[in-house]
Amino acid sequence: MSKGSYYNRYLWLLNTLLLAKKISFEDISSNWELDFNCKLPKRTFHQYKKDLEKMFDVEVACDTHHGYLYYIANFNEFKRNPSRQWLLNTFCASNLVQAGEQIKERIVYEDIPESPEYLSFIIDAMKRSRKVEITYQSYQEENKSVHIVSPYCIRLFHQHWYLLGYSEQRAALLHFALNRMQSLTVTDEPFVYPADDFSPEAFYQFYSGIYVDDNLPLEDVRLRTYDKLWCYLRALPLHQSQTEVAQTDTYVDFKYTLRITPDFIQELLKRGKQIEVLEPKSLRERVQEELQEALMLYKK
Repeated sequence: MSKGSYYNRYLWLLNTLLLAKKISFEDISSNWELDFNCKLPKRTFHQYKKDLEKMFDVEVACDTHHGYLYYIANFNEFKRNPSRQWLLNTFCASNLVQAGEQIKERIVYEDIPESPEYLSFIIDAMKRSRKVEITYQSYQEENKSVHIVSPYCIRLFHQHWYLLGYSEQRAALLHFALNRMQSLTVTDEPFVYPADDFSPEAFYQFYSGIYVDDNLPLEDVRLRTYDKLWCYLRALPLHQSQTEVAQTDTYVDFKYTLRITPDFIQELLKRGKQIEVLEPKSLRERVQEELQEALMLYKK
């Protein structure tokens, strides 16, 4: 069996335990046979269970008082870890669809326009604290550029993967979109990750995308939403600082504290008439100007 197939089965088992809360081996085995067209020996199950605990740092326990039911003992801790949740959701969606051959054509994906090998190389370089050499073609520049980069972190934003790293050529932290990389090589040159001085979570705390400018002021933004847009924003906030500050039958107001970047303005413009900027005045005028310029295209 290939390495990928093993991962499929580990993830299947983890997802089954998480969804069921508590489940017997007999039910696990019958579901396994349905999805993988083979039986699950109890010895194999216990080996997978041990491997699963090591891979995802979970504790699989057995409730012997209520019929030998298996469950994730540290369920709440696992759910609070966003990186493990994202990995599980991503891989399980793919692998579970593969397990159900009869419905594969009924699942429609969004494309992520990057070569997956770049992502795996970057993760390998981060794990081994090695610099990477990138040949990069920016949309804003005609010529390619070469950078020696210390990879700090990776970020997924609007279906695009970005590497944030320190570029020796620019002497600054820069974002590199994976789909604009012409080549990437992991070098043998080590670097020291500044764990005491840098935190990805803190770095992006006041931003809604990958545009970062610490010279921008920290501002309070108040938005009014219409046409039930508030239902979507409650499920998928525009920014982590989102709080609900007013509610009526026709609108809901949200408040944010962040640095207003082009990424955030684009998020507002995408909502059209469903969203109104109340404050600050400067942002309200900026959005109004952008909408008027867009309208002029149609008046022509």
